[in-house]
Amino acid sequence: MLVLHKFSAHIVNVFHLNQIIMKKVNKITCENGGGFVQKFKVVWKEGNSGWSGTYPNPQSETIELKNLNIQPGEEVWIKVSAILGKTKESSEHVAYDPNCDDGALYKTTGATLTYKIKLMN
Repeated sequence: MLVLHKFSAHIVNVFHLNQIIMKKVNKITCENGGGFVQKFKVVWKEGNSGWSGTYPNPQSETIELKNLNIQPGEEVWIKVSAILGKTKESSEHVAYDPNCDDGALYKTTGATLTYKIKLMN
């Protein structure tokens, strides 16, 4: 029983550490570094931004989070659709903060069916 208690405390500590180091942003940019045309949208627990316009490599698009119905501190991430390829969600999330001047920069690399999405900053 004591071991389980220590293990549970460790899980709680890791959860709090993750919340502390999550990047705070007020906008999200997605740079196309892949061999395809893409579009993206911002996703959160209660909704999404709708798709950006389509754009090729090496261009990028930015979505301002203040224009969306997102609560301060809410976790957000992106979903990317490679035209004639797969749609994927980023595994790296950030937190919305309307009072900061920082933005998240995600970059896609690869091909339509095998691309990766990475948070660059």
